[in-house]
Amino acid sequence: MAKSILKDGQELLIRPAEESDAEQLVAYMNLVGGESDFLTYGENECRFTVEGEKQFLRDQSENPANLFLVGFVGGELACSANLAAESKKRIAHNCELGITVRKKYWRQGAASALLTELIRFARETGTLKAIHLDVYANNVNAIRLYEKFGFQAVGRIRNYFRVDDRYYDDLIMDLSL
Repeated sequence: MAKSILKDGQELLIRPAEESDAEQLVAYMNLVGGESDFLTYGENECRFTVEGEKQFLRDQSENPANLFLVGFVGGELACSANLAAESKKRIAHNCELGITVRKKYWRQGAASALLTELIRFARETGTLKAIHLDVYANNVNAIRLYEKFGFQAVGRIRNYFRVDDRYYDDLIMDLSL
């Protein structure tokens, strides 16, 4: 478990997600989907049921190079992030990063705290060599954050995301460990 003080003075508690978090995670994902157009899903479009989320968390825990973190302020789920390592031997040195933060905690340091923990974990596995992520190419704040942590843009997929009737490019970034 890690603790971080947010810019507004509140304490953020970061820990690995547990099956008992499943119901809260599903509600959280349905909420954050409506707070940002920079996710792959919208409000109330969480792909998991509570039981499905529990199974996802169990599946994640089977690979020692995977990590799913949740961050709480008070008792409220404020943010989440995960590293999902590849299972195929030839690409098992790679992992994908995903991160979400509730809007009221944007620009407070929650994402930085999560990234710090995930990158530390990835380096300590001894098996992971690269972290990859996808980000909306127009999400300037997220790109700036990732660059601060050493991520570099390595590719772009045109018109990958669609929100309402507008298309946005996907910027592919990676961090060599």
